[in-house]
Amino acid sequence: MYEFLKKKYGQNFLIDNNILTKITQLIPNSNLNIIEIGPGDGRLTEYILKKKPSNLLLVEIDKGLIPLLKSKYSKSHKIQILNDNILNYEFNKKYDLVISNLPYNISSQILVKICLLKDIPEKLIFMFQKEFADRLTENKLNSLNSLVGCFFEIKTNFKVSKNCFRPIPKVDSKVILFSKKTKPLLDKIYINKFILFKRKLFSQKRKTLSNILKAFKDDLDEFDLSRRPENLELKELILLFKKINL
Repeated sequence: MYEFLKKKYGQNFLIDNNILTKITQLIPNSNLNIIEIGPGDGRLTEYILKKKPSNLLLVEIDKGLIPLLKSKYSKSHKIQILNDNILNYEFNKKYDLVISNLPYNISSQILVKICLLKDIPEKLIFMFQKEFADRLTENKLNSLNSLVGCFFEIKTNFKVSKNCFRPIPKVDSKVILFSKKTKPLLDKIYINKFILFKRKLFSQKRKTLSNILKAFKDDLDEFDLSRRPENLELKELILLFKKINL
């Protein structure tokens, strides 16, 4: 059925059973309320069900795949199937886990959406294209990991060869586990301001902080402004944000 996959959705089906097993081994326990984003033909879904979730919501954007999913799972009272774009989906209840092989073109949007939720899931298990995954896990700060790191511990688990997919994509992938921090580093009421602040800094990342924040230099004596934004620790970035904005 791979010839019917739609390029606009970035669809590549994971077919390697060993990798499917490794991914679901990251699910911490049974009886969880889980969302799977983009289940496709249900290959990963089959392995998720082995972990005995209390409920499993499948959110699939491609209406052409919905009949296949319904034919496989119509008799399962644990599974709900929704034909929708996850970016439009209202998370109106708390979920324990979100799991997906995410298309590159919506990866950052999904992460931002989840960080903005009132009830953040305890765990995320996401597969990303390697380049995107490396941005999330690199030691230096960037616009992406500085937001996600406020709410989650981010850990690379394993690499996935492009040959594990059909059709075969151009690049390898990585699976990342996100674990919600016991206490977030940033209060939710400040998120939108923080997003604007970090965008300003990292859009000029080759400049030093003293050049980017000229208007505030007199109020920032306790900070070493000779550094670039990427050389800050996350807690320093948040302190800098609070000093300027609060």
